[in-house]
Amino acid sequence: MNIPSSRLLFLHANGYPAGVYRAFLDPLAARCTVDAIDAIGTEARHRPGHGWRRMRVQVMERIEALPDGRLVLVGHSMGGYLAAMAAARLPQRVSQVVLIDSPMVLGWRATLVSAAKATGLTWKLGPAPVAARRRNHWASREEARAHLGGKDFVQRWAPGVLDDFIRAGLHEHPGGGVTLAIPRETERDVYATIAHRDALLAVRRLRARGTPVGFITGSHSEETRLAGREQNRRFWGRDWVELPTGHLVPMEAPEACAGAVLSFLDRINADVTTG
Repeated sequence: MNIPSSRLLFLHANGYPAGVYRAFLDPLAARCTVDAIDAIGTEARHRPGHGWRRMRVQVMERIEALPDGRLVLVGHSMGGYLAAMAAARLPQRVSQVVLIDSPMVLGWRATLVSAAKATGLTWKLGPAPVAARRRNHWASREEARAHLGGKDFVQRWAPGVLDDFIRAGLHEHPGGGVTLAIPRETERDVYATIAHRDALLAVRRLRARGTPVGFITGSHSEETRLAGREQNRRFWGRDWVELPTGHLVPMEAPEACAGAVLSFLDRINADVTTG
């Protein structure tokens, strides 16, 4: 078993650059050296596509650019899949992986998703077309705050997280006003090309290698429900941790989510010490 590293690399969810996670990352930084990729998949050479391979390369390049030594990978949603996929290819650099509400798509659900991708339905149905229509321009940050602050999912965020989104989730628009830091086209493409089989294969490889992989989910997560909550509960076993949130666990309960990550790493450390 691997002794946990004191360096941690965080990978964000689709549509939420790393700066939005300040309230979650700060408690981790009290215990670990925390690095993060600010925006995944937005550069031309790392754009999403089949199997998210270019985004996986972006993560691997960042890992290899960090100081020598092993590290922990923590990813939320899309970032969890990418964490597992990169860790499976860099065993000499990654000691543990934690996925936050990145459920595995198993059984008949995986077959349906694969069929939808093969026939192009993922571009026409589900979250991809919704992302493509998402509002992406406001006259000012104040207007964006007024618009986003009324959303039900935003109202479930912990205090200060909306402030972080207004600061880090928006960029100045060349024509004036502000726009999304993660372009809605990138968000759409990530959804349409979801790497569900690649992520599952990566987690299985990590387990076979003895690399600890933890899973944190929200008890009200629609994403985990759609992927199969009970199937995932059985799949993760003792590595399953559930918090009373929706899919955006680090935004709704940032301190509790950080605590769950650290508890998993402490448990692994205890297993190593007593083993």
